[in-house]
Amino acid sequence: MKHRGISYLDEADDGNLSSDYARSIARNEEELKENFPCQIQLERLQRYGAYRGNITIIEDGEPVTLRNVFTTSAYRSEIEKFLEVQKGFNTRISEEFIAEYLEIFNRKRAYYIGPGNELSRTDYGVYTTVLNEDGTYITEKNLFDKLIGKCSVYPEEKRAAGASYTAQEFNVLNDLNNLKIISDSKYVEDGKLTEEAKRIIVDNIKTAKAVNVPKIIKDVINDKDAQINGARIDKNEKEIFHSFEVYNKMRRAFETIDVDITKYQRETLDKLGDILTLNTDKDSITEAARELELSDEVLECLIKLRRNNSSLFNKWQSFGYRIMLELLPELYSQPKNQMQLLTDMGVFKTKPERFAEYDTIPADVITEEIYNPVAAKTIRITVKILNALIKKYGYPEQIVIEMPRDKNTDEEKARINKEQKNNENELKNIKAKIKSEYGRDITDADFKQHKNLSLKLKLWNEQGGVCPYSGKTIRIDELIDNSNLFEIDHIIPLSISFDDSRSNKVLVYASENQNKGNRTPYAYLTNVNRDWDFYNYMDFVLKNYKDATKRKKKENLLFEEDITKIEVLSGFVNRNINDTRYASRVVLNSLQDYFRAKDCGTKVKVVRGSFTHQMRMNLKLNKDRDESYVHHAVDAMLIAFSQMGYDSWRKLTEQFIDYENEEYINKSGFEKLLSSDEAYKNALYQSKWMKIKANIENAAEKNKYWYQVNKKCNRELCNQTIYGTREYDGKAYKISKLDIRTDDGVKKFKGIVEKKPERLLVCKNDPKTFEILMDIWNNYKDAKNPFLQYEQENNDVIRKYSKKGNGPKVGVLKYEDGEVGSCIDISHKYGYERGSRKVILDSLNPYRMDVYYKTDEEKYYFVGVKQSDIKCDGDLFVIDEQKYAEALLAEKMIAKGQCRGDLQELGYEYKLSFYKEDIIEYEKDGEVNTERFLSRTMPKVRNYIETKPLNAAKFEKQNLVGLSKTKSVKKIVTDILGNKFYVDKMKFSIVVGKQ
Repeated sequence: MKHRGISYLDEADDGNLSSDYARSIARNEEELKENFPCQIQLERLQRYGAYRGNITIIEDGEPVTLRNVFTTSAYRSEIEKFLEVQKGFNTRISEEFIAEYLEIFNRKRAYYIGPGNELSRTDYGVYTTVLNEDGTYITEKNLFDKLIGKCSVYPEEKRAAGASYTAQEFNVLNDLNNLKIISDSKYVEDGKLTEEAKRIIVDNIKTAKAVNVPKIIKDVINDKDAQINGARIDKNEKEIFHSFEVYNKMRRAFETIDVDITKYQRETLDKLGDILTLNTDKDSITEAARELELSDEVLECLIKLRRNNSSLFNKWQSFGYRIMLELLPELYSQPKNQMQLLTDMGVFKTKPERFAEYDTIPADVITEEIYNPVAAKTIRITVKILNALIKKYGYPEQIVIEMPRDKNTDEEKARINKEQKNNENELKNIKAKIKSEYGRDITDADFKQHKNLSLKLKLWNEQGGVCPYSGKTIRIDELIDNSNLFEIDHIIPLSISFDDSRSNKVLVYASENQNKGNRTPYAYLTNVNRDWDFYNYMDFVLKNYKDATKRKKKENLLFEEDITKIEVLSGFVNRNINDTRYASRVVLNSLQDYFRAKDCGTKVKVVRGSFTHQMRMNLKLNKDRDESYVHHAVDAMLIAFSQMGYDSWRKLTEQFIDYENEEYINKSGFEKLLSSDEAYKNALYQSKWMKIKANIENAAEKNKYWYQVNKKCNRELCNQTIYGTREYDGKAYKISKLDIRTDDGVKKFKGIVEKKPERLLVCKNDPKTFEILMDIWNNYKDAKNPFLQYEQENNDVIRKYSKKGNGPKVGVLKYEDGEVGSCIDISHKYGYERGSRKVILDSLNPYRMDVYYKTDEEKYYFVGVKQSDIKCDGDLFVIDEQKYAEALLAEKMIAKGQCRGDLQELGYEYKLSFYKEDIIEYEKDGEVNTERFLSRTMPKVRNYIETKPLNAAKFEKQNLVGLSKTKSVKKIVTDILGNKFYVDKMKFSIVVGKQ
């Protein structure tokens, strides 16, 4: 069975063939009806020259991917057939032998055992390396007791599966109790849903054909205009609600086999949730569900559901069933969420009570409800800064926070690059379109003479060249040449929506904009008496904004609520000023509770990133992430100025609105104030735009940084790929392989031959075969895989050069994959001499660099310490003295047989240790440089380091610095407020951390 491929849960879902993977699996299923896996694999090997991995072929002019993935049951049938046939030729193969063989094949370690056994123990399974008091090993009963974790209230109980019925009901009710609803409905009391409403909503969610929780809420309370605030927000800033998703999918799946899900009790559905979360394959699901006595039809239905919805069965609640069942009646009867109820029960102290015990803001308390590691880490750093500022300056008058998005660095960078590329391409394509269709060249002079022409062109193109308010065509020559004829309108007035984004803007005739005034399109167009009224406009919007990316703009264009209503105004403030995401609310409430406990009067606000982005655009402050990290400081200043602007706007409008009681003092006066957005802009930016910009730019130049140094000592040691090596010109090179019949192999081949074909060993050692490969590559370069295309057209495999043309088949090619650098030599495990570097593990991760100084030579020495040089010693992580001696020997600081203990006698003085992100100040050629340390690099060359710029992500090119002749090396550390301190002497310690 070795190298035969992988197997999956069960048959492919031929109802959903939208993905390339699904189509290839469905093809395998079809072929398995007539053949065993071995027959399919042999046919592909003979026809295409390969069967492993992914093979792309052309059928009917279309690329088709063949995957070596078959079901376990297909392999079992193949074995049964093989042994049945062999039984006729070998008397040792009896029915008993076949049964025993299949038992071995079917044997699978119970999921709760985990890896290891009594002879090979590991703490990742039940056979642990932990000892009892009597010295015997501890063997646990169930691995998942450890992996699932314990209930945070009743630690003797396991956590419940998120797919269980109880967890789903609990989560739905917690969501409902977190909502603040503005409505006069009898089902809403003080902004909270009544118990009756919640019970009806839960029943409706469980029976709806399509679940739309906000719509269900509005239908139940009989108020389609109700304002619903406080929902959880996803990373795309879209409201999300728990919706009994697993229950509803199970309900609909059961309906296809005429089974009513309501006949199953809560306990059974909870058990099913646990089983489908713990188990991923048919056999283990069947075994685990045996006690429930389900019919075969129901069991098959559940297995299919699990296979098609695997992402729904991978979460565990922080609570067990006992506490959730205790809280469910209270979640129905009271308008409180889980934390409030647990606090009332005395399980937890109230936040103010807990905070009263602390002298500084406790980051752990604030982040205990935040499970996003990016957000939690950022909040902990923020709290450190706040505590340092309070210690130095006292309690602030106001704190304004903008929460990070739920994206990692790579995702964020990719999003930004894609956004910038799309913006560049959009305008470029529009200009080309106008040139092609209208014969008009748009020049740089046009953009200089016409304010906002770029945005106007984008809106014109997006709208299909039509003014949405009048239905009139916007001629491109008039748009370019007559700047006063058309205006950009805020769909929902800026002074109401606080939204200056493109999704709230349209290009319209200036006359239409003036007639619309500070109304919504709905309020304006339902009061006109002409052919193009609101219904024509609505038809235009629905046809023109079908794309999901235009969802927000479509919502703005079709917004029908009365923006003069005080509750609508409040709704816009909440949506566009206050960040209502769950993590933001937790931070806001926690900090407010802390400062309330201290009775210091500090006010806390959490604002949305879109609100500060609006100010950045208005002030024309570019955000160059590559130039330096200062854009983070600029963002912080924008947050403060944005809040000051909002406070000014609120102060201006307080003469017309009683915000506390949410009612008008002078409605007509407020409407008069809104007749133009100028009052809003002046108040929001305090009529001091250029001064604010100058202040920000001036402060940015004086910005201080805190650097988080990476001292973690138990990271991955190296890349786990095993490489062979070859030596050329006295240098050792890693050798990797590529398969020219696979997609990945063709991609690698293309990259190599276009840049440096001599990296291919066939190019070095067999030029005539390489010439054959290149002829095929060039003659069939239009095909997705030129080599497969050649073989299909010629009905033969590619062969090595020979005079008779019958050389062996060419398949896998070897190539140089870079020079061998720092590595783990494992040659002795493969029959080679120890230390020969014939077989290696590559990409060894650096840990730190130690700096020594030899007085008599007036010279510095730099010793690299790698992650693999660290070992466990009891509960400590320590540097392996033997490995350290090897590093000292490589730097020619000691002779063979000597060690670190001899350094002092040899005249070496230990000075400093540098970790990744430490600040290093060094002298080179008479100049003093201050940079961030990355690693001791180029292990074959002494005293070379790699650095990064002090205040930017990276240098344009790799910055390798030779310091053999340096006269000075110092370390600079920073406190959390960015204050710098010099360190030129440290105490050496072999201990680098604790387990």
